[in-house]
Amino acid sequence: MLVALAAPLMAQFPKADGFINDFAGVLDADARADLQSIVRDTEQNTTVEIAVATVQSLGDMTVEQYANRLFREWGIGKKGKDNGILVLVAPTERKMRIEVGYGLEPILPDGLAGEIIRTDCLPHFRNGDFETGIREGVRHVAEIVRLNHIVTADERRELARRADDRPPALLMIPFFGLFIALGAFSFGLGLRSKSAFPLMWGGMFGGIPFLMSLVPFFNASIYVLGPLALGMAALGWSKGGSGSSRAAQRSGSSSRSSSDGWVMGTSSSSDSSSSSSSSSSSSSSGSSFGGGSSGGGGASGSW
Repeated sequence: MLVALAAPLMAQFPKADGFINDFAGVLDADARADLQSIVRDTEQNTTVEIAVATVQSLGDMTVEQYANRLFREWGIGKKGKDNGILVLVAPTERKMRIEVGYGLEPILPDGLAGEIIRTDCLPHFRNGDFETGIREGVRHVAEIVRLNHIVTADERRELARRADDRPPALLMIPFFGLFIALGAFSFGLGLRSKSAFPLMWGGMFGGIPFLMSLVPFFNASIYVLGPLALGMAALGWSKGGSGSSRAAQRSGSSSRSSSDGWVMGTSSSSDSSSSSSSSSSSSSSGSSFGGGSSGGGGASGSW
């Protein structure tokens, strides 16, 4: 029991080599150079240190625990000012966090950090585009730092309201999943049995909800719904090849075409079934962090 509790405290963290540390290997040379330019200019103009880290694993820790520990381990931000920011991304576990030092919490509060994650990072991460998501997120963070605007109480309330406007993923994924599963099954069934009606019905019934689920507001993961659609289409294709199912789909058609040709078919059956490289890269900067600390401020996200 004591060993389990102490594990996060004894965890070994990677050593920083500059401000951009791509331990998960998701950034190419252009992305690293762009990020390095953003954080270097920000430090020169404001003294704020922005660190970016992608990691292969969070180990046994939550993303919040890992980010806070890594922030303190590296000492991000100037000592006495505590003006550091860590943008941490764990692609394998689909988690990220923006950890904010004490001194920057008035201008980058939790709600604003959360909005950056939701609007700049996660939509790209859901499509597997980590380079664009990280660049957009870091660029937005740097803009906020340069503005140096202390977020008012009214602005904080508005940020909280906007965050609450998004429906929960645990509700949206099953909701869209039901339509997508039924539509994909019918699409596969019609494709295999060469019946136009289930093909068109499935395309509409499942296709429209699938396109809607790509809108970031609906908070539905393409990594869940995409495989679901493919799996149900494959199941429909398999069922459509059986003699009884093929006859059922093609019955009722007034077509006098050959048995192998396309027919309009009957309405679709409502059957459904639920059914990187580990190399690390870093910036060319030899700068070391200034010894800042964080009290756990910031925001997390997952996709």
